[in-house]
Order: sequence, then structure tokens, then C-alpha cells
Amino acid sequence: MILEFPGTRGEIEESSRSHKYHSSLIISYKDTSILIDYGEKHNPALEKIINTFDSLFITHAHPDHYIWTIKEDQSVIIPVCLTRTTYDYSQHKPVNPVIIKEEEKIDFRDLRITPLKVIHSFRCPAVCYRIEADKNIIYAPDLIDMENGKDNAFNGLDYLVADGSSVYTNMVRNKDGRLFGHTMIKTVINWCKEYNIKNLIITHCGKQLVTMDEKDLDKKIEQYAGGAVKVTVAYDGFRTRL
Repeated sequence: MILEFPGTRGEIEESSRSHKYHSSLIISYKDTSILIDYGEKHNPALEKIINTFDSLFITHAHPDHYIWTIKEDQSVIIPVCLTRTTYDYSQHKPVNPVIIKEEEKIDFRDLRITPLKVIHSFRCPAVCYRIEADKNIIYAPDLIDMENGKDNAFNGLDYLVADGSSVYTNMVRNKDGRLFGHTMIKTVINWCKEYNIKNLIITHCGKQLVTMDEKDLDKKIEQYAGGAVKVTVAYDGFRTRL
């Protein structure tokens, strides 16, 4: 399985050479290739190849993940898999939408894909994706927590690809008893320790990470991981074979 990151930037004003484009992920395995998320400021290189993927999967309707939130785009003709909530959110629609159900497994060519509910935004409910093949991964670029608990979601997980909006600053907010926002990298590393997930890849990088001195960032991550988790901060164009 090969993972490629055309973009790794969250919905922030700040950017860098390493984190310029909105976060997305290409997964290639055997004869199957999918793209997850296609935001407003996507890597322009995607425009030439997007219709070569077998499908585009969308996590939620925020514009850094779903270009149709803010404008019409009829250039994408491959199937766009998304939940009913995401599809109904915007007046703009993909040309070829496929409605998928949260928590329901999809046998998609060479991959088994499960959209899992996450706590992130109550205006734009989001899912992450558990992808199972020769390796089991979860792609969760925006989350506070798993809505239905982490036990089943993280069981047998080889790689967690997760939210880098904050390194150590609390970005969880509460309105009328409902949580929204982002968890910290520090917390995600602790999840990996608890559930014996040996590999963590950080994406959807926020202001704190993008503007932080790289040596200071490495020290913080090393301190949190304590040698128990291999943590990689993805950058635009990062590619890895699992």
C-alpha cells in the first residue's frame, strides 16, 4: 500500500513550502487508487490526474476538504463518495455523487473502507475512513474523538493518519454541551500508546505546527512519543510505502 499526500495544510491563513495545499490523501493498492478530500486550495497537480482515480471520498463539507461547499466544479467526473449529510450541506453538487452510510463497510475493489463518525463539527458532521488491505489504516484529518468509541475503530490498526491542527494547545470548544474543534497531537500520541498503534502520520497541519521551529517540533514529538510510537509529520508531496 502506498500513501501520498498532495497537501497537508489545515484551514489556516499561514502556510509554508512544506504545508501549502489543503490536506488530501492518495491511497494506492494493487489495481485500486482513491483520493480522499478535494478542498478549495488543493494541490493544482491533482487537476490533471483526478479523473484517473477509481473514486474520490469526502470526509466532510468544510471547504478545505470539499470544494463544492463554496463553488461549482463539474470537472470531476469520477464517483464522489460522501455521506447524505455532506451531500445535502451545499447547493453545489458533484457530477457523480455516491451516497455512503456512516459505520457501514464498503468493499471497494481491492480495499475495504468504513466511514466512521468522528466528533469535530456539529454544523458539518464528519467521518474518518478506516481502510483495510494488507495494512489497516485510519485517515482522520479532523477530529476530537471517535463518536462511537475508539475500541473497535483502533482494533488491529497499523497506521493512524490524524489531525495536526494543534501540537499541545487545547482547541476543543463546548457549545450547549456539544464539543467541536480539534484534538492535540499530544493526545493522539497517547491514543496510539493506549491502543498499541506503532505508526502515526500527522497531516492537516495547523498554525502552531506550520510556524513552529522544526527542531522544537521534533523535540516535542519525541518527548510525547517516548520511543513507543513512530511519528511522522507529512508534508506536501510526502510519499510512503507501508
